[in-house]
Amino acid sequence: MRLEQCCCCIPLRAGTFIIALWFFVRRQKALKICMTPSILILCYLNVVFIRYRIYLKQRAGSWVETVCIFSYASQSSRAIFIIQQIFTLLIACGGLFGMIGSCVASRKFAKAFSITVWIACALSIIKYLLALILIATHRENIIESCEATGFVSMTHPESSITATFNSSPYYHPVSYPGTLNASSMSYAQCSEAIKVMLITFGVVVFVIQIVQIYFASVVSAYASRLRNGARHHRLHDQQIKDFEESRYQMATVY
Repeated sequence: MRLEQCCCCIPLRAGTFIIALWFFVRRQKALKICMTPSILILCYLNVVFIRYRIYLKQRAGSWVETVCIFSYASQSSRAIFIIQQIFTLLIACGGLFGMIGSCVASRKFAKAFSITVWIACALSIIKYLLALILIATHRENIIESCEATGFVSMTHPESSITATFNSSPYYHPVSYPGTLNASSMSYAQCSEAIKVMLITFGVVVFVIQIVQIYFASVVSAYASRLRNGARHHRLHDQQIKDFEESRYQMATVY
């Protein structure tokens, strides 16, 4: 069944513009690699890469900015990094093409946006599958790391380490109430936490891919409508031309 509307109530043209706008705006978020779910999950793979945190405090303000820097140490993480950059570039170009195509009803831009959306969907599936495969293959390493430092989850939130200064005028030691092994867990707890995380991550990824495939179908439906409309206009013009030629021939005969 062909799609006639987006989300059952939005016209295809408006839906395509909204999707393109979302693609274009998402470019800013996609550039922040540490905010993507797949890279956040890979933070638990100490074998794959090392995470550094740099706390920058501005003297003029009272806020502390946390910057995540990832140092990759294997071909697998580098592959995901490259896919992420290609995915970001496709999002930027595709969003621009989609907005132009939906605004001016351009067949070429709409077709380019449709192809871009499907390629982005394929890259997204590959990226999340790679993340799941890496988690599954490095499960024991994650459990060992979990036993030593704990597993950040809903029941074990990450606690920040802050310095506490003594108010004594003679001695000012710096103490850290939190330690790296303050949230350590047993093997069974870590195994169960990782199992729940894998199931949850898999379900979330599945839902995300279904939504992306649906949006790609909406864009393809709009591109097909423009192509069929142009074909209809060409056929109509050809019929009018043939009719005029036949009338001219009949007039010359009689």
